[in-house]
Amino acid sequence: MNEIVRAKVGQAVELLRELDLPLWIAQFARETGDHPELVQGLVVGMSVTWPAAFVITAAGETTAIVGTGDRSSARDLGAYADVVGYVHDVGPPLLDLLRRHDPARIGLSFSVDDDTADNMTHGMYLQLERILAGTSYAGRLTSAAPVLSALRARKLPVELDRIRAAIESTHTLLARVPDLLQIGASERSVADAVRREIEQAGLGLAWDAAHNPIVNFGATSSTGHAAPGDTRLDAGMLAHIDVGVQREGYRSDLQRTWYILEEDEETAPADVQRAFSTVLRSMQEGYRALRPGIAGWEVDAVARSVIVDAGYDEPEFAFGHQLGQLAHDGGGLLGPRWPRYGARPEVPLEAGNVFTIEFGLPTRAGAIGLEEDVVVTSDGAEYLSSPQTELVCLRR
Repeated sequence: MNEIVRAKVGQAVELLRELDLPLWIAQFARETGDHPELVQGLVVGMSVTWPAAFVITAAGETTAIVGTGDRSSARDLGAYADVVGYVHDVGPPLLDLLRRHDPARIGLSFSVDDDTADNMTHGMYLQLERILAGTSYAGRLTSAAPVLSALRARKLPVELDRIRAAIESTHTLLARVPDLLQIGASERSVADAVRREIEQAGLGLAWDAAHNPIVNFGATSSTGHAAPGDTRLDAGMLAHIDVGVQREGYRSDLQRTWYILEEDEETAPADVQRAFSTVLRSMQEGYRALRPGIAGWEVDAVARSVIVDAGYDEPEFAFGHQLGQLAHDGGGLLGPRWPRYGARPEVPLEAGNVFTIEFGLPTRAGAIGLEEDVVVTSDGAEYLSSPQTELVCLRR
């Protein structure tokens, strides 16, 4: 990941200039091996023991102020030109740096709306206030969330390559799932088999193992972020899976749905087919709305209206979230203007943003859920995954 960190530090300098923030304390933290912060994978690239400050300026200067025990690791990283070691107190070298640059504003990695940009503990904030007490810098602190959110959202070519590789691995995995969908198989047994496949492939999970994969059989299964249960597959049921892998530090997130035919059926019931077609159309309409400059809520509204206009209840979740080093990668959101999402649906889309797009509907046969991974381009969007465009029926 050092290659990624060095490239993202360079990208951060460009963003500081663009957003007119003179100096960013990207991380001010301690003991990050025990409780890492998300910013580490972007522009830090190492853990620290003693309190440390990783500082990037709009002028392109990069400084790591670390305990002497972490100094060699910071130098080996190669992302910070100036590595300053200390023994007694991180405060004096940090104040020296601020006096040298005298920034009008000092960005910190905290956010009210974006959890992935909220990377500073309250205790460390209080420590920084103690260090700055009695100086003019105490009144210059501000949130660097716009920088950190954009840094996470604007994927570099090397990041896109890694996301594509994770998606390719997930397609290979999903191609094996129909063999697992046998009458009598439980949700839990299928989920366990999928996790074994992921482990044997040398891949990681895109989110916590309790809910990856999510597996749903039939109408009584608990949908959403629910652990697979003891429900067993039978004819006349829909089988739904939501799965993602981690490969080289980047993640995928896909959903697929199959129907298990009754003995006398040639295709799924009409109401199930109608629900699938409605979800698919909402996905396609939302995809066509993706382009730079449009706000996330506007894309969500296009896709959401297809569901509602067809007579179904309004979905209880957003149409899509960003994808990258995390399954829910922060930044803008393809979601409605609901208080729970804060300001994220207002963020305009940019070329290089990677999103999932997803919607689903309940039916008498079970849950229909589709999810694809896409990248915003200069004039629209491009699928990174191969979309499911028909309801696959399996005879067992």
